[in-house]
Amino acid sequence: MSLYQAPPETIKVNGWGYPVDTDFRVWMEFQSIILSGGQEKERSERLAGFMDRLGLPSSREALDAMLTFYTAESKEKPVSAQKSRPMAFDFQQDNEYIYAAFMGAYKIDLTTAKMHWWTFKALFKALPDDCELCKIMRYRTIDLKDVPKDQRRFYVEQKARYSLGKQARHRTEQDMRDYVKRRFEEAQRQAEHKK
Repeated sequence: MSLYQAPPETIKVNGWGYPVDTDFRVWMEFQSIILSGGQEKERSERLAGFMDRLGLPSSREALDAMLTFYTAESKEKPVSAQKSRPMAFDFQQDNEYIYAAFMGAYKIDLTTAKMHWWTFKALFKALPDDCELCKIMRYRTIDLKDVPKDQRRFYVEQKARYSLGKQARHRTEQDMRDYVKRRFEEAQRQAEHKK
């Protein structure tokens, strides 16, 4: 995100700009599709339907462009080599905490706000450390090896209390790109098989 230009209202695929819905709720849905459990076929169908609703072509290039838009970074930026770590938040499970954090920090009512995804992400990253959501995210992601023994029991209890589930893992940008490409290829194979 740049302070010198407005966030994009289009996604560029092979040089063509496709106007898309940039509302933060739409891109929360995209994240939920990418991170959802369940049947691979169902996720692939949801992803294909999401692309269709956005008016994007069904192609690998479009998926790559969507992920670039979703991460709010330019294609020129290198993909970071992050290690997989526990997820800090889940938009569905934490919706009340997220609502309260935005209301408390920015006086923004997320139930009525119209906000670009990139703006939402920037504000989310800058939430104050003392808000309840940030405390919960620290509990979920703290490495217990770094906690003094006399405090470990407290953090173990907090991790359990606010757990997102055993399978919840943060996916790096590259993990997400690889996952989406696999799902897209699977959806295309299924579509060809139906013909």
